[in-house]
Amino acid sequence: MDKEKAFVDLYELLIFFSENRDLPVPDGFRFHDEIKKNCTILGLDYEVISKEFNLR
Repeated sequence: MDKEKAFVDLYELLIFFSENRDLPVPDGFRFHDEIKKNCTILGLDYEVISKEFNLR
């Protein structure tokens, strides 16, 4: 996956979180694993992103 695709995926995950944060997620969907994967590709610190966007 290239950085542009990872950025788009991360952006979509953040929007998904903001719209669905109190709803159940589909079975097998590993939100934090997806965020972490995209952060790694983009060279971002997962812990900082999680804290900044209140993902925990």
